Amino acid sequence: MKYEMKFWSGTWVNPSKVLPALVILFIFHTSYFIFSARAQDLFMRRTNSVGPWIVNVNNNGVLFNQTDSDRAFNGAGVGGFWNNPSGKFDSVVFAAGLWFGGLRHRAGVLAPHAEYTYEPNGASWMFVPGSIVYDGLPIDESQPARDKYRVYRSTDLAGPAWPIRNIGGRACYIDNPLARASAGPPATTGDEDMFVLSKDSDPNDTTVFGFSRNVDPLDIEIRAQLSFWNRTFLKDAVLIHNEIIYSGSDTLFDPVIALVVDGDINYPNDDRTKGIMNEACEVVTFFTNQYASDPLLGITVLAAPHGTNRPGTGITSLRYWDRTEDPLSDSERYQFLIEPKHDEKIDSVGDARVLIASLSHQPLLPDDTVYFDYAMYAMPATGPALSRQDSVAMLGYAQSLTNAYHSGQLHALVPSAPQAITGLAIFPNPASNILHISLPGAATLRVEDVLGREVIARNIGETEIDLNLSTLVDGLYFVTTGEGQCAKVQVIH
Repeated sequence: MKYEMKFWSGTWVNPSKVLPALVILFIFHTSYFIFSARAQDLFMRRTNSVGPWIVNVNNNGVLFNQTDSDRAFNGAGVGGFWNNPSGKFDSVVFAAGLWFGGLRHRAGVLAPHAEYTYEPNGASWMFVPGSIVYDGLPIDESQPARDKYRVYRSTDLAGPAWPIRNIGGRACYIDNPLARASAGPPATTGDEDMFVLSKDSDPNDTTVFGFSRNVDPLDIEIRAQLSFWNRTFLKDAVLIHNEIIYSGSDTLFDPVIALVVDGDINYPNDDRTKGIMNEACEVVTFFTNQYASDPLLGITVLAAPHGTNRPGTGITSLRYWDRTEDPLSDSERYQFLIEPKHDEKIDSVGDARVLIASLSHQPLLPDDTVYFDYAMYAMPATGPALSRQDSVAMLGYAQSLTNAYHSGQLHALVPSAPQAITGLAIFPNPASNILHISLPGAATLRVEDVLGREVIARNIGETEIDLNLSTLVDGLYFVTTGEGQCAKVQVIH
């Protein structure tokens, strides 16, 4: 049986654990340069090369995380940098990863099991480079493995061809590097895509590079593809598509998949979050803090399955938690993942994590494939913490992105969204039903959506008009004149 779930996919360490965690991170960082060239190629991270983001992609399932000291920003060596319009680099994501859980038979009873690609409490992971489907080996340092399981960029000019190809209308991973070029056109989504494979540890291999690993894994393989853009509307977004293949021999009952994000906005201890479910977009969370100069980080689930007692798209838990509340055991993690939750306030301040989970009551069978897609995006803030204007702008961006994703029109978004030109003024922005427009003179006025479709057209003979927007759906629009003047407006009813 094949079924698809579509999703548009910590804690304070007490003093006795701080030193071991730091030692592990130090060993990992230094070992990257001590290991053989093969190990370096196999266990690696790379960054994208287009757009205003500097995103670190690891082939162990951890995304955004950066531990190199030369990436330090204001003393914080954290990853997921975003270059805002002022030219300042802001770190808006520390790391993100997926959590998995389910019930499976152990010793004659259904027992909970949970594992993760990123655990924010100790910056640990249970996944390694490689494929269960193609080789099943715990660690393969052969040259073919280095070619298969390194971090790819679609803009690479040398090395093996881009491994994701369009075959029969679907994106497919081609195992044989020599066969990739002839297998079909690259299945790229953005102006540049990055691709990586990871899997949970082999049950017979308890250590990888000296680190303790998962000795009773679920047998999960993740194929992650990240998309980046140079284009104006999409350049502040990163789209993450996860194809998850279950290769275990057990039936996994009540499976749950979740996205976990540690979204440090420069400094971790003043994180604030806001969570929204079923308000124009499926699920949106914002990370922000108390400084007006720091950016906002949005996380949007773009698609998920419907199911019994599921709000909207199938998200069963949207929760904020401080690192002091991190679950530590298998049973605690599984209960943490499946507990119904909808956190929506930003009055809690601390070192926050956000979890967006979907629980299914349809068992996961061997060889089933599920999908978890999500997007992250950054915007400059207009005021301290999270103003209403910021919230409206973030929701509007999320809605436009979600609409384009659902309609399959991401590729058709305006290649270069026009910028405001002196002589055309609009307010309020965001607007609800009436938009006041000031023009330098008579003009032909057009309002277009982000796909370039005309939704309003007027011949204007005066310099001041009120335009009725009540018939438009919420989203981002561009007001243009025949003289080439343009302004961007967010519509929220």
